[in-house]
Amino acid sequence: MLITTSRKPSQRTRTFCRGLEQVLKARCINRGKMSLRDVFLKAGEMGTNQVAVVSERDGNPNGMEVYRDGELFATLKISVDFSPSKGRIVKDDLRLRCQVDELEKIISRIFGIPLEESRSDYYEKLSFKQKQKLKYREVKSDCNLLIIRTHQKKSTPVMEFFDASGKPCGPRIYLHQCKLEDENSKR
Repeated sequence: MLITTSRKPSQRTRTFCRGLEQVLKARCINRGKMSLRDVFLKAGEMGTNQVAVVSERDGNPNGMEVYRDGELFATLKISVDFSPSKGRIVKDDLRLRCQVDELEKIISRIFGIPLEESRSDYYEKLSFKQKQKLKYREVKSDCNLLIIRTHQKKSTPVMEFFDASGKPCGPRIYLHQCKLEDENSKR
């Protein structure tokens, strides 16, 4: 995925895009005076067919339009809470745990993150040596994980990223609306 911004992004929007680059399999580029067509061509040069354009309102990121093969694929209305990202996510091992049923498949399709396997399924696939090294209760941990749950104080779903040691990292994203263009699914 290629992440870019509107034409003249604020510092907070640029920080948000760099934060997404650290937690997702994505590259962030400064759009500058590039048109969307130029951005799609740049994505093709980089070997990806998916582009996320982050929009802003009053200097804060408030939306994301995701394009696949040059066509609008999904629209997200968001607000962001910046937290210092100290840890590192192993991007190839990133999994999705979703506690909001209607968002599970939508977010997985948008960001290309596989769903987390259940603990017993994962444990059964391990070799004998791996099982000896790993305690059963440690299999379902919060390592390299994107969790989507309903926020306790707000009734808004929130996306939180956890690094390789299970500590929160990256931006916390509140999802106000999530819509796939081909299915008209709405949250």
